[in-house]
Amino acid sequence: MNNENVFFNPGDAIASSHDFKEARRSAQIYKQEEGTTKKLVIAKNKDNGIYAIYYADNVVDEQHGVQHEIKDKL
Repeated sequence: MNNENVFFNPGDAIASSHDFKEARRSAQIYKQEEGTTKKLVIAKNKDNGIYAIYYADNVVDEQHGVQHEIKDKL
């Protein structure tokens, strides 16, 4: 996967973790339990290294968000 940097508002995160595998597992569980067809992304906060789960369409501009690197798409 190419490195893709985007901006998210950390307050919009569905869940977060210091561990990528835990974040991915949480995203899979959330997607299954909510029955959502919306795309989720796991993004790593460029400032603090925390992985967070966001709806893919929650991208904001750099004045309203924090830079993240997309690590996985579900």
